[in-house]
Amino acid sequence: MSYSVNSEEWHTNNKPDNSNSFQGSSGEFGAMIFMTTDSQKMLDNWEAPTPGYHILESENVEKGQPIEALVLFSGCSANADGNCIAEVDYQILKPDGSIYAEYKNTELWKNKPALPKGQLGLAIDRVGLIVEDNDPIGVYKVTCVVKDLVSNNKFFIYSSFKVNEANKQINKDT
Repeated sequence: MSYSVNSEEWHTNNKPDNSNSFQGSSGEFGAMIFMTTDSQKMLDNWEAPTPGYHILESENVEKGQPIEALVLFSGCSANADGNCIAEVDYQILKPDGSIYAEYKNTELWKNKPALPKGQLGLAIDRVGLIVEDNDPIGVYKVTCVVKDLVSNNKFFIYSSFKVNEANKQINKDT
């Protein structure tokens, strides 16, 4: 699945729209999370000059294949120096709801100039994983608490992906 994304997607009729689990906002501060198995292609798309950003989202992954959570954001508040200080807390849940991994206070955009209104940023720290052979198959959930430490705005977003058994080729000598 792919998306073309711009910062207006957080708004409907000029009001914040949190109707999708993968997007959220508080005040002018908004973010979206996408899962991808091809982060390099996504980063290449990010560098291409277009009015929106083309994102390759993955909903399925085989054991042994990497998948990464990408958080896009807009509207973090500037401090007295004109910089944003924004973080993300990630939690990855296994299909049974137990915690697979947690990452607290990762850098969304820290001590960097606030982006112009309407411009999207890509989180500096990204979280990825490779599901191992002994991990369960099923739907994993990636939750994020997105925090603007200047404005004290924060909100919750999440996405999910399904892990399938690896499709192993069997070589037979003939």
